[in-house]
Amino acid sequence: MADLTQGAVDSLVGLLKTAVTKEAKLLGGLQGDMEFIKDEMESMNGFLIHLTKTEGMHDDQLRAWMKQVRDISYIAQDCIELYRRDFMAPPTGGLRARLRHYLLQLGRLRARDRLARRISDLKARVKDVAERRERYQVSIPKPKEDDGLPPQWLALDAEQASLHPDEIQEARENFLRALARDKEKQELSCFDEATGLLQSTATKPIPSYEEAIGLLVPQDLQSTANQVRRCLLQHFSHQRDRATVCLEMLLRALQDHSRVRRAVDKSKGELNKLVDEAGMDINDFPTQVMIFCYSKLSRSYKSCLQYLYAFRDETAISRTSLVRRWLAEGRVERQAGASKQADASLEEVAEICFKDLLFRGFLLPADDPATVNTKVKTCKIDNIVWKFLRRMSTTDNFVDSLPTHLDYQLRIRQYVKRQEEHLHGNHPRPRHSRSICGRGTMPLGDSAAADPDPMVDMLNFLNSLDQTYRLNVLDLGGCKGLEKSHLKSICKIISLKYLSLRNTDVSHLPWQINNLVLLETLDIRQTKVQGQDINQIYLRKLKHLLTSFKMKMTTEEETLCWAGMPSRIGKMEDMEILSRVQIQDGKKELNEVGRLVKLRKLGVVLAGSQSQAQDNMNNLLQAITKLRECLCSLSIWVTPSPTNNGDPSVIVNMEMVQEQSAPKLLKSLNIRGVRFLNTRLPGWIRELQQLSEITLCDTFLSRYSLQDLGNNLHHLRCLRLRRSSYNDHKLTFGKDGFQELRLLIIEGNTVTTVEFQEDMSCPRLKKIVWRNMSLKQEGTLSGIQHLEGLEDVELKGCFADLTSIANNMGPKGRLIHVLHLQD
Repeated sequence: MADLTQGAVDSLVGLLKTAVTKEAKLLGGLQGDMEFIKDEMESMNGFLIHLTKTEGMHDDQLRAWMKQVRDISYIAQDCIELYRRDFMAPPTGGLRARLRHYLLQLGRLRARDRLARRISDLKARVKDVAERRERYQVSIPKPKEDDGLPPQWLALDAEQASLHPDEIQEARENFLRALARDKEKQELSCFDEATGLLQSTATKPIPSYEEAIGLLVPQDLQSTANQVRRCLLQHFSHQRDRATVCLEMLLRALQDHSRVRRAVDKSKGELNKLVDEAGMDINDFPTQVMIFCYSKLSRSYKSCLQYLYAFRDETAISRTSLVRRWLAEGRVERQAGASKQADASLEEVAEICFKDLLFRGFLLPADDPATVNTKVKTCKIDNIVWKFLRRMSTTDNFVDSLPTHLDYQLRIRQYVKRQEEHLHGNHPRPRHSRSICGRGTMPLGDSAAADPDPMVDMLNFLNSLDQTYRLNVLDLGGCKGLEKSHLKSICKIISLKYLSLRNTDVSHLPWQINNLVLLETLDIRQTKVQGQDINQIYLRKLKHLLTSFKMKMTTEEETLCWAGMPSRIGKMEDMEILSRVQIQDGKKELNEVGRLVKLRKLGVVLAGSQSQAQDNMNNLLQAITKLRECLCSLSIWVTPSPTNNGDPSVIVNMEMVQEQSAPKLLKSLNIRGVRFLNTRLPGWIRELQQLSEITLCDTFLSRYSLQDLGNNLHHLRCLRLRRSSYNDHKLTFGKDGFQELRLLIIEGNTVTTVEFQEDMSCPRLKKIVWRNMSLKQEGTLSGIQHLEGLEDVELKGCFADLTSIANNMGPKGRLIHVLHLQD
């Protein structure tokens, strides 16, 4: 229970070390107080480290003391962040910027005095808490003999072994397929041939999971898993769903730990003890199994998992939204000894966390199978897991109700849902002469008082928060009816690190958006914000600027509206993701982009005539060269001018000159609207040895270029051929190339025949999705009998020989065919 408290203290100690060393001169008279707080918190942290090595429940005195320590840690972090934000001189900017900063401080003397008093009071409180531990003799429980490792060490899974990440992923995929086959066998065994019906859910037995258990190593771990399974079968056959969820989560946890011998021995002992003690409180046995799975997570993973309760009212949870909210709330940290995280950014570490929680069964995929991707984009949580998360969240945070930060996030989303009901219910919007933005209230006699504006209610709630509470995340995704006054009020919450306005009807950003000096993520996808509003954004801490285009339909033709580029983008040095921005002043803007040495994902739109597109492409290649050490994902969309006679692509030379070089870390590439010279891929693309997925649209590649892809890109796992990406009616895969391909997606009306010629054609291919939009010819798919690993084929549109396709897929294959295409 102490590990989350230790995490809060760890974060504070790191912040204090920076404050009392690098910024000692700036702190002035506060330095002594900061030094005292740092020393005391380091001492408390040592105590907490010992606590993490003990097992069992902590007594009431110890729990009360840990809660006080955690509260102090959060308040202290707020004080230091306030000081750094409001009173520290800018790290760069020269003499002029520093002079401006010191002039501003003259008007903040009172605020600085108030902050100094808060830090002085905090010092006294820290001293009192430290003395309280001695006064009430709060001591460390005696560890057991076999308690030599903290939970964080045991939570490190297969990455401790000397396996390549691809091998670990392959092992996980094999295990998941075994789980799926076990469940499918159980379903078939419940089929009544006489009636043609399946048993009801209530009467179905718990799956045996014999194949999945057989994959666990060493063998004695299999016997332990079988003991737990027998206990669940014996006592919880009437609670099939609950028992099945617990058993599957247990098997997933054991599979991830089976390669760490010491972790295996400890897990085996814990589970044997769990089974032996099951008779004392058999009703709680499934929960104890889930607690066992939870205990194998690291401190950071537990914190991330608990934060999921902030999405309790959502039907589906966006992966990217969740990952970036974890970052904004400070939930993610690198794990000691985790080799696959050593050189990764914090966002990549958070992505690893999401993937691990997904495999462990705490999260479930919620994606539509028709929009399959190499990554899970949305997830959901089983109701049984929701109840468990609430229990662990309240237990770990020493509270009876939800922790404050989770409760507040739930309340914010409830305001958003109320707003949706408010608008869809056709209730009149109350008119306030002065809302919260002007500190006014509505007269009690107003008839609209019975139906208040939910957005005003939310802003009143945010304004009422205690000054010691720092709101990091504000997710207004999907909220309609946001007005300019609402946004101006939101821009006063200068502690925000994450702001989502996605899928709202916001059309303009106020200039006050630049007051959010700590903002790291600004999500304005699926909004009408563009042009000057994007141009004025200047947020030095911003890491993720997420925009997207809007399509306008006119009576004559379809036009596109793109987001522009911030005018001072080159000074936003922390930028990691710059999504779908239109390049207008190519040389200047792309030269600024080239200065963003932390940029990992770049999406650009190049518009104009062929000569303009070529000039912009040349400048883009120069920028890509400057980003060769950091860029992992690149999306290029060239949009033709209206004079292009309806041609969806522009002939552009993408070859790099001698002094230019490709980004060596690039894993994802998306190209649309580029008709390559000689219909062949540029040489630098064929050299991208880390590339794992490529998406092409309106590129009109020849079949020789496709062979180049397969022969040169040895790590390619996903190939998407969108509309007019290929200029031949027949798509042929020979024995050479595409040795690592897992997913093939084909769309459009050009390709009407797909053929796999040899036994070694795409040997690892697992899924084919083909959307045949040809109105004149049926699609023909042949040679799939050569694909031994093929699991799914999804065909949409008109196809020939469906029976033959189904028969050639083998016993593990699944064919899905939808005749009618949706626009």
